[in-house]
Formats: sequence, structure tokens, C-alpha cells
Amino acid sequence: MEKYIIEETSIPKNSLADQAFPCIHYSDSYKAILSSESTYDVDSITRLFLISAPTWVTNLMKIRDRLVSLIGLKTSSPSKIQNITLKQGSSIGIFRVINRASNEILLGEDDRHLNFRVSILLDEADGLKYVTVSTVVYFNNWLGRLYFVVVRKVHKAIVSAMLKNMVRNI
Repeated sequence: MEKYIIEETSIPKNSLADQAFPCIHYSDSYKAILSSESTYDVDSITRLFLISAPTWVTNLMKIRDRLVSLIGLKTSSPSKIQNITLKQGSSIGIFRVINRASNEILLGEDDRHLNFRVSILLDEADGLKYVTVSTVVYFNNWLGRLYFVVVRKVHKAIVSAMLKNMVRNI
């Protein structure tokens, strides 16, 4: 059985996520090594990441959407990820393409309680190819802080599980 190592790391300084907000209230970042034969570009890696949610994550998102709709927060909308062009401004479920570079796509959303960004960054170092998934959050008010107390507990598990599934499926 092959083992996929997901390493918690700091947000890369060259990342769009690092400059996403003037003040970052929460951040995390995870990195995985890609196969040296991997010929994926940032668009295909981003699509793979977005379709790599385990069933338990999909079910949690459905519960989240039901609950937050009661207090007027944004919910995700279904979309066919394989057919989406990842152009600035396009939407994919709960994410909107905020910005992009040749090796990075910055997804996110702004809501009344908090704003978040998720970066998918492809990079090479020491002859190895990496994908780094970074999240940054800016709280707009007390509701954002309260909401994130709950979300933070599962966020790290969600991102690392999706990244592990993505690498496994490459």
C-alpha cells in the first residue's frame, strides 16, 4: 500500500494567499509531493482537488448549507467541476476564482461574517514537484469568529483528506 504524506507547512511567501488580505486572522497550509512524472497544470490540479472530497465532507457541507441558510449566510451551489473554466470571476460550488497566476489559483468567497481564500499552488524545489493548499481567513465580525470556532475543528481534517485523495488519484 502506497503512503501519501501530507505535510503541514507555512504559507509560501510567493503565494497569492499570503497577500490576500491586509490582516489575516487564521491561516493554514498543507503540502504534498507529486509524482515526478506528473504533467498536471494548475487548472487540472485544482479540479482534481475540488472533486476529491470524501463522502463525509460532502455530507458535512450539506448539513452546513442547511444550517447557515437559516441565518442568511451564503451556501454552495452544485456545479460540474470538470467542465468549468477556471477564469477569474467564475464560480465552483462555494468557491469563486478570485485571482490566478501561471502556477496558482486563488479561490474564495466574501460573506457578511468572514472572507476566506484557498490557494492551490504548484511549485518545484530540489527536483521535486509540490502542490500546496493554503487557507487564509479574515473575520468581518463576531459571527465570523464564532462560526470559525466550529469550522476550525474540522477544516484541517477536510483539507488534508481532500489533498490526500487528490494525490492518490493522480
